[in-house]
Formats: sequence, C-alpha cells, structure tokens
Amino acid sequence: MKTSLRLIKYLGAIVISFILMTIIPSQIVQHLNYSNPYIIQCVYLLAIIVILTATIVIFGEKKVFAFSLKSFKDTFVIGGVMTAITVFYFVTGIYKSINEYGTPLMDGKTIVLFLVGTFLGAGIREELLTRGVWLTFFRKAFGNSKASYIVAMSLSSIAFGALHISNLNGTIDPTPIYAQIIYAIGIGFFLAALYLRTGNLWGNMVLHYLFDISLMIKPMIYENRSDLGVLIGEWLGSGIILKSILISVVSVVIGLYLIRGDKFKEIAEAE
Repeated sequence: MKTSLRLIKYLGAIVISFILMTIIPSQIVQHLNYSNPYIIQCVYLLAIIVILTATIVIFGEKKVFAFSLKSFKDTFVIGGVMTAITVFYFVTGIYKSINEYGTPLMDGKTIVLFLVGTFLGAGIREELLTRGVWLTFFRKAFGNSKASYIVAMSLSSIAFGALHISNLNGTIDPTPIYAQIIYAIGIGFFLAALYLRTGNLWGNMVLHYLFDISLMIKPMIYENRSDLGVLIGEWLGSGIILKSILISVVSVVIGLYLIRGDKFKEIAEAE
C-alpha cells in the first residue's frame, strides 16, 4: 500500500473512532433509567469498547486480539517492574486497610460494580484505545522502522496522558491531576513497549487494571472516597510534579530498554 493511502487509512480510522466514541456512548446513557452511577459508567464504557473493537476488526487488525497463555504470562515477567510495584501496593494496601478499618466502608454491591467498572475503564477501554487502536494504527501508518515505532509509541503515550485531562473536572487543586497526566505519559510508553514485546493486549489489560486497583484498595474501597486529586497528592507526597516527571522518565527508559537491539528485531519479524 502506498504511503499516502496508508496514512489516510490508519490516521482516518483513529479520527473516526475517536469521534464515534465521543458522541455515541453519551447519547446512549442519556436514555438510561438507572440512577446508579456505576451502572451508567459500565454501560458508557461498554459502548466505547464496542466501537473500538469494531474499528479494529473493520480495518483488518484482528491480530490485536491474539492470545496465548505464554505471551500472557510473559507480560508479567517482562513487565516485572510494574508487576512488583503492583504486588507491593496490593499487600501494603490490604494490610493497612484491615488494620485501620477491618471491613470496607464501601458496601459489597458497590465494590463489585466499582471493580467491574475499573476493569472496563482502566483495563479494557484504555488499553484497547491507546495500545490497541492508537499504537497499532500509528505504527501501521508510519512504517516498520524503529524510529517509526518510537514515534507511534510516543504519540499514543502522549494521547494516553491527555485522556486524564478529564479528571480536572470538579477538582479544586489541579496540580495532582497535572502530575497524573505527566506520569501517565511515561507509563503509557512503558505499556506500549510491553505490548510490542508480548503481542498480547490481554496481558496489558490485566496488569494495568491490577496496578490501578492496588492503588485504590485503601482510599476508595475501604475509605469509600472519590476525591481523586487529593488521593494522587497523598500518594506522591511533596514535590509531586518532580516525582511525576521522574516516574515518567524512568518508565520511558525502561520502555526503550524493552525494545532494544535484538528485541526490536524480534518484534519486527513477528509483525
């Protein structure tokens, strides 16, 4: 396929899918008769997931949904840094929560809806959008050189960070959200490299989901809080912007290491 046609096809697909997911899901939830915000959120996210899935299938990239148990397990091994951090926060979060509260302040039904909603949102939607559509389609549009891959990874990661701008709504102090946007860009680059190495988006979905949940156990499930900006500020502590920049830089460095030399050759050959 000629370069110009390839650019039109894949960049056009990104634009079309983004427009559809911006308009259609919101129209659907407007006609719901549910008052539970978690149910509304789940329906909204499912609509986005359907649109993204259709985009991937229609534009001939069904390989995004490829699965093997080996590559799924490789996600947690190759992404060992994120796996270790996730386990650490899970263990410490549960330990502190049980010691301080005993049982969660969030009721059982809400916990289930919260966990499902987080998996649909942080796990499936964000990975399907940023790595499944944006990374894949940018990569297809720009070609198979390593420079093209890095550009695709960078663009999809910047867009991933930009997704979190919506968290500024209703926030009194925007600084923690700015920090979140910054570190999300770096983490997005790392997750992009991880997906390229394994070729298994399902592993990314699960690891991303577990990482987010590990940070939410104590403040959201046990304390039943929803003040995201404050929670991020408490997590990062003083020097929040500098810490977020450090997280982002380290994540990018690790991501580049994952696609180094011979590893990139393996990625290109698999493609």
